[in-house]
Amino acid sequence: MTWRRDGRRCPTSTQPAPDKPGEAPAKPTATARSRRRVLAIGGGILAALVIAVCAGGIAVISAIDGIMDRAEENERSVARTDAACTDLERRLNRLLPPGATENPRARATAVRNENAAVRPLLAELDQLPGNHREHRRDWLDAWSQLVEARSAYAGALDRQVSGGEPAFFVPPQGQQGKPVVERLVDAGPDSCDGSVRRLASPDL
Repeated sequence: MTWRRDGRRCPTSTQPAPDKPGEAPAKPTATARSRRRVLAIGGGILAALVIAVCAGGIAVISAIDGIMDRAEENERSVARTDAACTDLERRLNRLLPPGATENPRARATAVRNENAAVRPLLAELDQLPGNHREHRRDWLDAWSQLVEARSAYAGALDRQVSGGEPAFFVPPQGQQGKPVVERLVDAGPDSCDGSVRRLASPDL
């Protein structure tokens, strides 16, 4: 406390005296530094958690979208396969069956005409999207084997016309001795069964 010359007391200032020129500012205490460090670490962890949650959410959404897209593709493939089989049966119904012909030459022509009716089906199957490409490829291979066996039969009929031995249709055999026709019926839609059975008996 200070006194003026007239005996009065000078008011005391409550504000801290300013730092003297050249003096360094007061350093933060260890507790303050520790608190800042904890806040910085906590903020970093929180930011990392937010990023991880966001990334995980995006991954889950992408996975769900992918599953839905594949399911839609498979549904479209099934519908297109069924429609292709129906179209095949319609084309075959417009043709004369080989068994209704009068001679080997006409029968060979009828067999080849039916084979030509199968080609649009094979082209459609080869272009289908979806998740079951391996299964569809096996079914497509079975169709190709049946068409090749019928082509061989048509060639044998041509040789019979030229004085060769009588021609006989030899049904193709697939994996492990299972007939190709059974594979076609088991693996395909019901809409293809009638066409498969007709094509499997070109000598009737």
